[in-house]
Amino acid sequence: MLEQANGVSATIDLPFTDPGKMKSLTLVQIAEELEKITSLIEGERVEEREARKVYQVIADRVNARVDLIKKHGQDLLAEQQRRANSFNGLLGNDPPVRSRSSRPVAHPAASGRKKNISEAIVAIWRIPDYQEPLTTEEIADALQDVGYESKAAPRSLKSTLNQTLAKLCRDGTVLRYRLDGTPIDPEETKARARKYKLASLDL
Repeated sequence: MLEQANGVSATIDLPFTDPGKMKSLTLVQIAEELEKITSLIEGERVEEREARKVYQVIADRVNARVDLIKKHGQDLLAEQQRRANSFNGLLGNDPPVRSRSSRPVAHPAASGRKKNISEAIVAIWRIPDYQEPLTTEEIADALQDVGYESKAAPRSLKSTLNQTLAKLCRDGTVLRYRLDGTPIDPEETKARARKYKLASLDL
């Protein structure tokens, strides 16, 4: 029975010789006990590997459910926005146009020079239909409308987009907003931004 190992309390049944009798062992018996150490350790490692397999199954299941929950949240937000737009119609306010076929496209500069992602992000808010705080998903969707093209995989593009937004926020070019559209004070460094907007169209 192992009671304490490396400061960790344990009650594990192992075929250890009673420590009190260890002094009575012959050298041959000690050698025999030492030969068992490797197999004992491997036996424990086998149990550990089996436990890791079970953990991975649970982790995969949890990740899949989290993805479903996130999608449900996105669907709720979309429904909330749809209803808000309906109220806008009742009040005589025209909701922002989101149909790509009707959105104006800001083409690259006449020189033909391609925008980098920072320039493309800043250019988005120069389009009339995009002059409100936008989520990262909306920003990513609008990049092509300002002439920005990327061959990067969606996950890689999203990572680059997030890094660029963080840099633009740090230098004050872009401001951070909460999901409800209220601005986040620049001093609130730990507040998580849900939307972004260009600080000034004069930039």
